[in-house]
Amino acid sequence: MEAVGQLLRGWIDEGLVPGASLRIMHRGEVIFACDAGRTSLEADGLPVTADTLFDLASLTKVAATLPALLLLMQAGALREDDPLSRFFPDCPEEKRSITILQLLTHTSGLPADLAERRRDSLLRLPDLLYALPLQHAPGERVVYSDMGMIWLGLLAEKAAGEPLAQFLERSVWGPLGMNQTCFCPSQKSYANIASTEYCQLTQRYISGEVHDEKAYAMGGVAGHAGLFATADDLCRYARMWLTGSPPLLSPEIRSRATQCRTEGRGGWRGLGWEIKGAAEGSSCGSGFFPGSYGHTGFTGTSLWIDPQQELAVVFLTNAVHLGRDHRLRQLRPILHDAVTAQLNRA
Repeated sequence: MEAVGQLLRGWIDEGLVPGASLRIMHRGEVIFACDAGRTSLEADGLPVTADTLFDLASLTKVAATLPALLLLMQAGALREDDPLSRFFPDCPEEKRSITILQLLTHTSGLPADLAERRRDSLLRLPDLLYALPLQHAPGERVVYSDMGMIWLGLLAEKAAGEPLAQFLERSVWGPLGMNQTCFCPSQKSYANIASTEYCQLTQRYISGEVHDEKAYAMGGVAGHAGLFATADDLCRYARMWLTGSPPLLSPEIRSRATQCRTEGRGGWRGLGWEIKGAAEGSSCGSGFFPGSYGHTGFTGTSLWIDPQQELAVVFLTNAVHLGRDHRLRQLRPILHDAVTAQLNRA
């Protein structure tokens, strides 16, 4: 896998990404690790190390909100077909029948995002969600929606009876040994955090605070974004999905979560996860088998798992540090293809 490391270090030398942490896991063991580049291109940037925290952005959806909901399902506290009205009895009539399944598969009808995203805005929840017009009938088609995952974060707190971060620390990250995974790391004195985008409001690069404007307005803890973690912690999470160890989620519920539920509706979605279909074009490249599952994050992060090859790739960067016109969307499949090419040579 050293050829993959050389590829990644070459991209850093070319200025395509400031820094990155890469982990390749095969059959439950990390077979390659690479930490390269810097946390920032500013003078105070530090070398990226195994302890560098990355803003996971939308990986929060599958590394925080999803396991919280699945654990609650496993405990019988909620069901896939539960409607929103069970937990939000005052929600508007047109949204009362939206189910947890529809929210997790991005088929709820809620819009993808807010019309305007500002770090100085305030979000009144759940009133904001109640007021959003539906874009289509629930269950009709896939529209990837931050707003649906925000709602699921609130729902998980109601079902768990405690704040989302507290429930996750006790029930997910602690049992899996994900000791450096957290929301709001700037409040916990972490020294090595990859910086994200330049903020015009504060005239500085964002570091230790969530990049996503909506999550920032929610205090840094949200169902769609806000989580920070190291690559090694995400490997611990991926190992649980690949091998069932530690036995946090049952094989049955992991299988249900990773089956495509939306074929023919404009996208391949499991519960939270993006599922690779037979067509080309996925961020995991062409070497991952159909049925692989994963997710990406806007800041430059991704996690892909291929159960058929017993393979997981954690690829964390702070590409958005360069601005929003970076080339990571083109680079991700190249890197994953390089991984599977080397694996097949072994």
